[in-house]
Amino acid sequence: MLAWIREKFGKGLIGGIISFIAFVFVFYGVFSPKATRGLHEGAVAGTVNGDSISIAEFNREFNRRVEFYKNLAGGKLSDDQVKAFKLREGVFRELSNQKLLLQEAKHLGLAAAEEQIKEKIMELPTFQKNGKFDLLSYKEILAANHYTPAGFERMVGEDLAVQKWSAFFKRRVRVSEQELKQEFESRQDQRNIKYVLLDQETGKKGVQVEESEVAKFNADPTRVNIAKSKFEQGQGTIYKGQKFESVQDGIVREILLGEKLVEIQKNNENLADSIVKKMTAQASSDAELNQLLKPVSAQVKTTGLISHQSDFLPGVGPATELLADAFKAQSPIDPSTGGTAKKYTLAGRILIALVTESKKAKWDEFESQRATLMDELVNRKSGLVFGEWMKHLTDQAKIESNPAVVGAD
Repeated sequence: MLAWIREKFGKGLIGGIISFIAFVFVFYGVFSPKATRGLHEGAVAGTVNGDSISIAEFNREFNRRVEFYKNLAGGKLSDDQVKAFKLREGVFRELSNQKLLLQEAKHLGLAAAEEQIKEKIMELPTFQKNGKFDLLSYKEILAANHYTPAGFERMVGEDLAVQKWSAFFKRRVRVSEQELKQEFESRQDQRNIKYVLLDQETGKKGVQVEESEVAKFNADPTRVNIAKSKFEQGQGTIYKGQKFESVQDGIVREILLGEKLVEIQKNNENLADSIVKKMTAQASSDAELNQLLKPVSAQVKTTGLISHQSDFLPGVGPATELLADAFKAQSPIDPSTGGTAKKYTLAGRILIALVTESKKAKWDEFESQRATLMDELVNRKSGLVFGEWMKHLTDQAKIESNPAVVGAD
């Protein structure tokens, strides 16, 4: 339906609606409802401060969200996936938030007047003939797309209210010159980081499991049951078509390897110490390092240029301490400031890293990016204001859901 509206009415009208949905999603997640579940179309999904959310509204949003997920999943969406995404609970929260916004819009005088809605609709080229609004075309087009005039006019009114909300929150934030410059610098200040990641799998490569250990394991019925359980978990994948007896010893070895945590960690620590000594910013050191890493199936990698805004190291995940070191004025891992390769411990893994390239902010480009930076910062800060305000509204509201509609996924 959104595609039809976009095609017929252009990006101007639908832009506000999408902005509103995105605005709510930022703070409250992605939501969607379930089908009627045997309830008639006049049923109520719930109420917000006494205003009802009809089952028709609920189902309409559900269908849109299901189509969205289907597109992401290649055209299919199972019942289990619908439950996993908690679509019914989510759509009710979304519709409740929309209802709260519209209630508050009326209270603050931000709701669109009937005359504004009428003018907006009459301006839309889709409903015009010979440059003038045509009532018959209007009704026919809406009917063909399962919209009543009242429903469509309400949607246009909500869109206009959203535009007013956007302006309302933007007027309540200020961006200082210092904030602009900090934002510019954090984006332009970049680092390329060379790293090696050692995990349990690399540590296991140098750990031996003796035949006597396997035999002792197999002699204990309780422990054999653990191996059987692991086999059953992989029967549909890695052990497909095989019998337990044919893969039993291999499973036992894997279990025993996983229990040798101290040995695994020690192997990784020793290897990490060797890497620290050999890693340099020059690419010429990579061949020697990769030769050292070949027995454990690891290799040297680089992140490419990343900014100070990054929370994650590509290919690794959260690496707060490393990233903080990389962007210090006197970085302990940047050879250009006297730094060397360093080890970092990340939830049982060891990361060895070194800055190979530093790119500083080009201040002669600041003015050309000022307007873009200002818009993005205003949007970000107004989004935070909206989130706090929306939470306050929700906390103060009386919201009741119909368990027969919303239920528990």
